[in-house]
Amino acid sequence: MKLRTMLLASAAVMFAGSAMAADLTNPFYLPGQGEFTSDTVVDYSRTKMKHDMPTSEQTTVAEEIVYGVTDNFAVRGMIANEFDTQGEYNNDHNFDYELGAAYNMRGGNVLGQVAVNYMTWNPKDFYGHRGVDYRWQKYLNGELKLGYDMGDGLTPYASYSVTGNIDDDDRGLDQSAKVGVHKYAGDWAVDAGVRYDFNTDGENGNWWYAEAEADYYLKENVALGVFGEYFLAGNGSDEVDYDYGAGAHVKVLF
Repeated sequence: MKLRTMLLASAAVMFAGSAMAADLTNPFYLPGQGEFTSDTVVDYSRTKMKHDMPTSEQTTVAEEIVYGVTDNFAVRGMIANEFDTQGEYNNDHNFDYELGAAYNMRGGNVLGQVAVNYMTWNPKDFYGHRGVDYRWQKYLNGELKLGYDMGDGLTPYASYSVTGNIDDDDRGLDQSAKVGVHKYAGDWAVDAGVRYDFNTDGENGNWWYAEAEADYYLKENVALGVFGEYFLAGNGSDEVDYDYGAGAHVKVLF
């Protein structure tokens, strides 16, 4: 599992029509003009292999700020820190950075979103300067999302995203497709779906994950939630005992 790529690729700017303005966790939400949201996330992942192969784990803390330029256009920034839980990195200050924007559309009950993000991280921060010749790694990510507002807080949706390193001559592309359904009921919201990750870097890699999230509204503008994902099948699944991620977040509208 390429967690850093998946984490960055999976951090999307969101949008919602006025009928869903109170649902901060809707997969199509973005703040209105002049408003912004703060989303603070703690994420833990663990992959245990079979046949006495090493187990890998990772803990990440991220902060995302989204600002509504208009009611249909938002810009975002995010910083994430990956802690050195296994002695792999140079220290516990290992930062990923993102900048992005999203534009939303709505025709009747049909919802649409396009988003683009720029991501970067410095290998010398992660692994130290000695013997590390890699420059800053730079990625571009694009995402398209479609959904349908069925009323009563129910929104089925599908998304597709693609991420590539813009500095590589031979650019492999990490791609991800997801189908899911979101339910909002005033004080709480739940979301569940299945995600398919694949790439084109010569390995023809593919992986299936189940995802779920549950949020509770402490106040109208504050949502506290938990989320998780679990590896279902894909390349190397015969060698995987289990592979999962879990975390919590708090999202606030200002």
